Parts: sequence; structure tokens; C-alpha cells
Amino acid sequence: MTENATPTATAAASPATQTKGGKQARRALLFAVQALLSVVLVSMVARGLNWQSLGQMASRLSAGFFIGASILSMLTTVLFTMRWQQVLISMGRHPRLSGLVRQNFVGVFFNNFAPSMLGQDAAKTYYLGRDMGYVAAGVSVLVDKILGLGGMTILGAVLIPLLGLGGPLFTAGFTAALFFTLACALALLSMRLPLERLIPSFILRWPLGQRIVDLASRSRADAGSAVTLRSLTASLLVIIVCMGLMALTYAWFLTEATGSAPGIIQLVCALCLMNTMANMPVSVNGIGVREQAHALVLAGLGVPLEAAVGLSLLQYVFMTLQSLIGWGLWVTRPRQAPPEATQP
Repeated sequence: MTENATPTATAAASPATQTKGGKQARRALLFAVQALLSVVLVSMVARGLNWQSLGQMASRLSAGFFIGASILSMLTTVLFTMRWQQVLISMGRHPRLSGLVRQNFVGVFFNNFAPSMLGQDAAKTYYLGRDMGYVAAGVSVLVDKILGLGGMTILGAVLIPLLGLGGPLFTAGFTAALFFTLACALALLSMRLPLERLIPSFILRWPLGQRIVDLASRSRADAGSAVTLRSLTASLLVIIVCMGLMALTYAWFLTEATGSAPGIIQLVCALCLMNTMANMPVSVNGIGVREQAHALVLAGLGVPLEAAVGLSLLQYVFMTLQSLIGWGLWVTRPRQAPPEATQP
């Protein structure tokens, strides 16, 4: 009986193994493409750099700047975590801030292995999901992501005409910001409405369309409660404060490195646009996209290319520092106790 069953079991397992192998191959190919795009984008910026000028700017930075800017960088991560906590509280969950901060720093570490901020989102969903369920955890991370990007885009779009920023770049940025804001609003609205009433019937016949509707129906209760006046207000306040702190760091850098800097409000507007662009999941950890965004947007404010790239590299230094902290928190994290064996 055993010998007869073995070929059948092997044949049944073979398609599953092939499917798994195919998924891994596609992921590897996608990662390779994103890594190649990062290299191409970085090389495009590097070709026009005056490396001697960049080195001179770096030499003008004081130790006090690096210490102060590092503290401000970690403070913004804590504030972004507080925004996520408010989303969870709106959902009726009350996790401790210390645990969420730990997960956020661990997520920064995992960003090194995924496009844009997706590694952080996946890590946050996984570790929080072990305690409250993966659907609810995923909803909280998704809503927090939409509120963050949507809030930054709205703030940037409002500041562009108020500051009188002109030129093709800011005009295109304003237009893109409006469309992105609309997309975020529709995404939040879809979380409170039955998707099967919004999606055309022919899409529901597709397996992917049906899976999306099933997932939305399972998560609708959590998603509906996550989008509240509390979470919306907290998100906007955190974004304003964090963008202000980052703009202060940028102005500090430019003042020490070049002797002059644009206004804080102008830098807030530029940061909103640059962070929205850097979150596009087309490169590994945003490398390349971040440098291009800095070079293009800050040029509209009269910032030299070397200073713009220096600011981009500074952001990467801060991310690396937080990544090392996240790695330390990850390797020292408390392990879950294995489930007790079931007695026969």
C-alpha cells in the first residue's frame, strides 16, 4: 500500500512545489529589476555631481549637527508610531506605545530587503498580527500608510499655491498631488462601503476580483472603525510636526554646508513632495528614487545639486542608523513560547 501511494503523493506535491518555485523566481526577478533601477537612477544623479564640492560641504558640518539631527530623526519615527497607535485605538485596540515603537524600528531594518517602505509594512503586520490577528493588523498598517501619504500630499498641494511656487516641476507636482489625494480618499471610502457594489460584475467573475472582495468583506469592520475623526486629526497633526522637524534639519544642514537655506515652510512643501515620490515601490528601499526626488524638487528652491544629494545621503545615514537599532531590537526580541504538545 505504501509503495503504491508514494508516486501519487509525489505527483500531487509536484505542482505545489513548482508553483512555489515559480513565485520565488518571480520575486527574485522583480527584486533584480528594482535593484537595477536603483543603480540606474543613482548613476544618473552621480554623473552631474561635483564630488569635491560635496566633500567640502560635508567637512563643514559640525558634530553637534549630526547628534541633533540624529535625535530629531528618531523622534520623527516615534511620532509616526504615535499616529499608528491612534489608528489602532480608533479600532478599539490599545497596544503599548513602546511595543509599537519597537516594531517600527524593526520594520526600518526590514526595509533594506524590500522596495520602498513595504518591508516595514510587512514586518509591522506580521509582528502585530500575532497578537491581534493578521487581518486587523494589516488594516491598521494600510490605513496608517494611506493617512500618512495622503496627509503629506494634501499638505504639499496646499502649500504650492500658497507659497507661489511656480515652474513645470511644481505645477506637475500640484496636479499629481491632487490625483493622489483623490486616490487616497477613494481608498478610505472603499473601506467603509461594500466593494461588491462598487466593482463591475464582470470583474467579480475573476478569481483575483473575488479574492479582493472577500478580503475587503473580512476586514471591513476593522477598516471602517480605523478611519475616524480621531485618526484623521492625529495623522494631520503628526505630519505637520514631523515635516516641520525634518525641514528644520534640512535648513540646519544647508546653513552649515552652504551658508544659506530656503524658508522652513518651503522646505516642508518640498519634503512632502519628495517623501511621496520616495514611497513609490519601484526601487530597493527607495534608493535612486529618493536621490532623484531631492535633485529635482530642491532645484526648484535654488538648492545646488551637491547639497540636494547630500541631504538625500543624510536621510540614508539616518535610515541606516535606525536600521541598526531595529536589527538590535529584532535579534533581542522576546521569542514566543512554542505551543504545548497535545496529549494523546
